[in-house]
Amino acid sequence: MKATLLTIAKDTFARLRDDFRKYWWLLFIFAAYYVMIHYFSAATCPIYQIIGLPCAGCGMSRATRFVLTGQFARAYYLNPLAFGIVFFAFYCGFHRYIRGKAIPYFIQGIILLFALLLIFYFVRMYLYFPGRVPYVYNYNNLMEDYFPGYRAFIRRLLNF
Repeated sequence: MKATLLTIAKDTFARLRDDFRKYWWLLFIFAAYYVMIHYFSAATCPIYQIIGLPCAGCGMSRATRFVLTGQFARAYYLNPLAFGIVFFAFYCGFHRYIRGKAIPYFIQGIILLFALLLIFYFVRMYLYFPGRVPYVYNYNNLMEDYFPGYRAFIRRLLNF
């Protein structure tokens, strides 16, 4: 018997509701993190705030927002892997909520995205650091406040 659009929608919302009830605390953690980081700093990345260097996911939040709003060139400029992240999120959402099945190749997809994230990071750090946003050094990082000579160490290490 074929499922009607109404039953698919009901099942989808039921799965969403169940997941929200089960994982509501994750939303609380994300909201608390967001409020705290914006209260103490303008940067949203704790790694960038602490060590002053961009992390492997640097620019990913903005790039993902740009992909979702159709600003593809801006997204590519900040972090081209945002396209893969958005595609994978829709893929997972489709299988979990629309089909109601386990997500095929979920672990392999996570591993692939993580590997690509690291590859993109090292290539872009080599090509663009420290002269292109978001691959710039944060001179107001916490390590500089607590460890004298940290900036000189990072400068020697990364040759900038």
